[in-house]
Amino acid sequence: METRSMKRRARSLVTAAAAAAGVAAGGGVLAQDITVTSYGGIWETAIKECYASEFEKRTGYKANVLIGSPAQWMSQVEANPENPPVHVLVSTEPNTIAAGDGGLIEKPTEADIKHLADVPQIFKDAVDGYGACFDYGAFIIAYNKNTVKNPPKTIKEFVDRTLAGEWVATLPSISYAISTTVMIWGFADTYGGGVDDIQPAIDVVNRMKDSGNLISWSSVTDFLNQMSTGEADIGMYWDGRAWAFIDKGNDWMEVVVPEDKAVMTCVAMNKVKNAPDSVWEYLNIVYEPGPMSCFSNHLQYGVTNRNVIYSDKMKSRITPWEETRHAPPREVGRKSADWIERWNKEVGF
Repeated sequence: METRSMKRRARSLVTAAAAAAGVAAGGGVLAQDITVTSYGGIWETAIKECYASEFEKRTGYKANVLIGSPAQWMSQVEANPENPPVHVLVSTEPNTIAAGDGGLIEKPTEADIKHLADVPQIFKDAVDGYGACFDYGAFIIAYNKNTVKNPPKTIKEFVDRTLAGEWVATLPSISYAISTTVMIWGFADTYGGGVDDIQPAIDVVNRMKDSGNLISWSSVTDFLNQMSTGEADIGMYWDGRAWAFIDKGNDWMEVVVPEDKAVMTCVAMNKVKNAPDSVWEYLNIVYEPGPMSCFSNHLQYGVTNRNVIYSDKMKSRITPWEETRHAPPREVGRKSADWIERWNKEVGF
């Protein structure tokens, strides 16, 4: 029978062999060291503390964290697919599907990532079976408690009271990366349209814009700046980022999860083709309940392993995915270019 000490010795021999291979290849990096990706800010902190450090502890290999965006990372992989400089791709739903269709990432099974068995099917379907999302956010309503005494309970009430001039509202402009999902599809779906009919979204945003009570934000920091300076009183934003902002001492902000359901989007992680096999261990850590809980506590977003136990604080803040709406990602991705062109011509917002 193989003992634990024998397993540890086998691991040491494998590590030593990998090191020798790396040195022989002319590099000072272990052959199974990996480069993983992350958005900046609190994302980078969470990736390093919850995932990269745990990977290094368990395997002895290093997980170098590269900051950037999915489009940038995908371009780097496309430029050198046989020896990709990026080994783990963090990406939105449409970009994950595009990367999969383009042959840039692996399509894992539960044999590759065992914890995928504990992820609800909606998060696998969200990326067309190219793995699964590991975290998600809901596009809720955030407001200034000092200027909005009676916040709206629904998205339709938010729209109606913006039109009535009760406040200055802010929404993402079309330049924001996923406005096609959270704004165009979101408003279309709320008002009876959908992927085949975005006219309701065009109509409702034009009405708010023409009322003079609507401004726009193009980045997540823009929204917080507008709210902090009083330029806006209320707007639609991400639940996790809003709670993180409140925790930084901005207790004048509050959050409403609309009763007519917030739009939910999610983010996936995938092994890039021709990346080292040690990536599978990294991804198993990513989808494991403990590290996922760590990630959620940092970002205040929901995570997707159904066995995650949230802290008492997080339980009251996470928007259950079952109570959200989810756009069909492949259809949205296919129509996005046409939607953006039409939006620029008819709305210009």
